[in-house]
Amino acid sequence: MGRIFPKEFPISGSSRPHGPQADVRFALHQRQPRADKLDAAQREICRADPAFAEALRKRVKDPRRFAAFVAGAAAYIRLGEPCGTCGGFRRRTRDRACYTCHLARSGANFERMKAGIAPVVGRSRDSHLDLLARQRAERDGECIEKQFGQVVVRRFPTGRLEVQFPDGHVEHDLSKTQGEHVWRLMEMLPEMKDALVWAGWF
Repeated sequence: MGRIFPKEFPISGSSRPHGPQADVRFALHQRQPRADKLDAAQREICRADPAFAEALRKRVKDPRRFAAFVAGAAAYIRLGEPCGTCGGFRRRTRDRACYTCHLARSGANFERMKAGIAPVVGRSRDSHLDLLARQRAERDGECIEKQFGQVVVRRFPTGRLEVQFPDGHVEHDLSKTQGEHVWRLMEMLPEMKDALVWAGWF
């Protein structure tokens, strides 16, 4: 009795390619301009190759996201689509995820890194003691102060950002301010954007 072979079915072809196609112009970079995950390697290529930067810009739908990416900012403000979880307007430049939710998930270590301090990766007791130490340092008035035009910004060891405006008003914790209000402030005070870029907000 002869062997029975399974019936073969032809695979239907498609006249259209699937997914974004590779651009041969960027073969030497060993990277293609992809907008799903923006990273530092792509930024370096953009600075060296204007054609790559232009191709990537066309694939990034939100011009604010691309501007934040070029500037090296960790987040940007997107008023048209608030987060469904927290209602925030700040988005991660890397992948468009909610920046506020990202901070909440990352906990105190992320705030520590944002303040320019190495994270504690030991036991939870060490992390707790570290947080207490940073809170104590903040109560003692330790901070990094920088002036942008008429705007004075203070970044504290806990990651809190305090802003003093030209009229003397002080916003003690900018993270508690609504995204729409922050955006209006940047429109009224151009130096405010520079301050937020310095603080890693924009």
